Amino acid sequence: MEWSKMSRLGVVLILCVILASPMGAAAETVQTGMTGYEETPLTLSTPASAEFKAKITDGTRIEYELSYRDTESTVTQAHIHLGRPAITGGIVLFLCTNLGNAPATVPTPQACPPAPATITGALTAADVVAQAAQGVAGGEFAEVVRAIRARATYVNVHTTGRPGGEVRGQLDHHHHDGD
Repeated sequence: MEWSKMSRLGVVLILCVILASPMGAAAETVQTGMTGYEETPLTLSTPASAEFKAKITDGTRIEYELSYRDTESTVTQAHIHLGRPAITGGIVLFLCTNLGNAPATVPTPQACPPAPATITGALTAADVVAQAAQGVAGGEFAEVVRAIRARATYVNVHTTGRPGGEVRGQLDHHHHDGD
């Protein structure tokens, strides 16, 4: 049986609607485990460890969970930094801080509770910290998401005894939900 032009056109239109629908924009997850062995410029021996999991939704929002434990001193702040493995980079997203050091251009981050702790939150373009030397403007969320997908970001938990960071882990793309 031969399809009429109208039937073929209808199928093409339905396929276009399906491909353009939000189903094509599935959430992605990224995660990392963190240890002192990933710290730079010096590798650290510490009993501390941490895990970070996040879901990137439609490329416009990151919902995250950060858990840390056994730090040798009080947690002061945690961030996502722009940097390849073994390379230190600038802060692009605050996860928590007790130092009042977030730029005035971003919303005030939540406080970091004492270890052991788990914090959750959501990040958007409003939370992106400018890193002009690294090519990221404030609010440039799509650029941060591209860096995450390229494995060019890491999570760092800083403490009073290790102000440069006690545990660190490179963010790694895990999967697309629904794949």
